[in-house]
Amino acid sequence: MNSIPARMPRVVIVGGGFGGLAAARALRRASVEVILIDRTNHHLFQPLLYQVATSALTPGQIGWPIRNILRRQSNTTVILGEVTGVNKERTRRSGTSWQALRTAVRCRSRTTT
Repeated sequence: MNSIPARMPRVVIVGGGFGGLAAARALRRASVEVILIDRTNHHLFQPLLYQVATSALTPGQIGWPIRNILRRQSNTTVILGEVTGVNKERTRRSGTSWQALRTAVRCRSRTTT
């Protein structure tokens, strides 16, 4: 567990794709507590999936654990979870308020049938 002072501003990032990781990395030296929430525990570079299917690459070469990517950032906590909504008033009353919210949710490619 990270030892982050209680008075630091909190930034919540929803999504561990390229946008979420870029936002977390940009805040690595900032005086904020960063919480990254993603529903999977890995970052996947989808454009190379076809090379895994053809055995040109291994799955480990195109996917990495998010915690491993951000392991050197002492101000960052990665949470495995799914955000279904945001209720700013409720978070203030519960004492877990955040000062900034960054949504960087993943897109799903549309397949034809």
